[in-house]
Amino acid sequence: MTGYRPSLTVSILAFLGALLVLTWLLFSLLAFKTAASDLYFQKGEHARTLLNAFVSLLPDSIPTYPEGFITPDSQASRYIQKLSEESAFSRLTLLDKGGKIILSAGREGSDPYAPFQDLSKSADGSYILPDGSGLAYLISITRDGEVAGKAGLLLSLAPEKARLYRSRQILMLYFVLDFILLLGLGSFALSRIVVNPINRLLSATEKITGGQYQQRLKVSGSVELARLAHAFNEMAAALDNKNQQVTEQLTALEKANSELRQAREESLRTEKMASIGLLAAGMAHEIGTPLASIMGYADLSACEQPDNPAIQDYARRISDDCSRIDRIVRGLLDFARPRTACGEFADIREVVLSTVELLSQQGVFNYLHLGVEVNEGLAPAHCDKHQLQQVLINLLLNSRDATPAGGTITVRACQQKTHICLEVIDSGSGIPIESMNHIFDPFYSTKPPGQGTGLGLAISARIIEGFGGRITASSAVGEGSCLTVLLPLLAGKMGGKNT
Repeated sequence: MTGYRPSLTVSILAFLGALLVLTWLLFSLLAFKTAASDLYFQKGEHARTLLNAFVSLLPDSIPTYPEGFITPDSQASRYIQKLSEESAFSRLTLLDKGGKIILSAGREGSDPYAPFQDLSKSADGSYILPDGSGLAYLISITRDGEVAGKAGLLLSLAPEKARLYRSRQILMLYFVLDFILLLGLGSFALSRIVVNPINRLLSATEKITGGQYQQRLKVSGSVELARLAHAFNEMAAALDNKNQQVTEQLTALEKANSELRQAREESLRTEKMASIGLLAAGMAHEIGTPLASIMGYADLSACEQPDNPAIQDYARRISDDCSRIDRIVRGLLDFARPRTACGEFADIREVVLSTVELLSQQGVFNYLHLGVEVNEGLAPAHCDKHQLQQVLINLLLNSRDATPAGGTITVRACQQKTHICLEVIDSGSGIPIESMNHIFDPFYSTKPPGQGTGLGLAISARIIEGFGGRITASSAVGEGSCLTVLLPLLAGKMGGKNT
């Protein structure tokens, strides 16, 4: 069972009360000692003044015992009678040079030697009696440079002790009132400055334990509480940041899993294309020989009957279709041909400009707006420039076929960290979503029958993969398409301005 534990307010107030009591004891001791010393000093100065006045009234010749005494009608005797009217006066005694009393006056029952008892009769000054009941002041009387006598005045300290006692009572009353007031104000101040901020901190900590990491505190008060709140806020921010990092890492893991699935699908696609390539190679070899024979017999038939329009028309149709088959066969051979790593480097800017100029001279871009954005000083790409030109021609022709008159085609090349990025962007009709995963498959085409073989992008993808790069496509129906080619970079070169 957990033992009793006082609250923070009770603990601090108990400590504060003990500290106040100890402080008061020390203060009262010091105050009383100081007040008593001041009062006794003032009493001593008063006694010195009175005794000096008495000495000034003595005759020039101090009598000695037993030959002479100070007469009752002398000025010194009358001064003593007047002095005895004071309430604090106890006794005044005059001794001759032999230490015998020649004059003494005081309260009844007091010893004539009282000012000198238990005190050195040779030292002048004020003294507190051993029992603390009075203050004695002694002064030597000199005549012609010699001590002719000694005077002593004894004053009672009863008025001062009564004054000190009243002061002690008043101080005790003030202390009790201050103690109650300070405890009340201390309890209120502790609640606002310490206890309430700590309770808020505890509540926020419990919320963070429940997973609410957005908790923030702003407390007023001492610098320690402010630092504690600042440290709490930093802890909450760190936990919130860690929680966000975990969420981001989970998102990244999900993205990595998605990319792995895509990579697996791409690997399957590559294996599928390799199988198709082997099949295409066999088909191209088997079709090529009979195709050449058909084309030869068609030419012979046309030559043997030049005046027969039907034979000429049939021969032309046979030649056109055979030429189309021949193009398909050549495409199959290009697609099936093994691609090895290229050991050459090509100037991308030169390839782009020469390809655009070649197609422009052939009227490929008539009725279209062509834009070229190629950085100067691009690093050489790791590829064969002739094959890269073939890829670029395929991409530009596809964009031309998909872009209506008045549309725009843009060729853009820039340098990235490890690759050269080559883009062909058009404002054509775009590629449907269901076709995006098949545009690089052989024999797949969105063009009408007879207008395309479906091998252009497949061959381009095989060529770029042979360079160690990759080709991707993005499109929006009705807005256009972007074919992106990434080529390995020859390190150590940097690009320049656009042209």
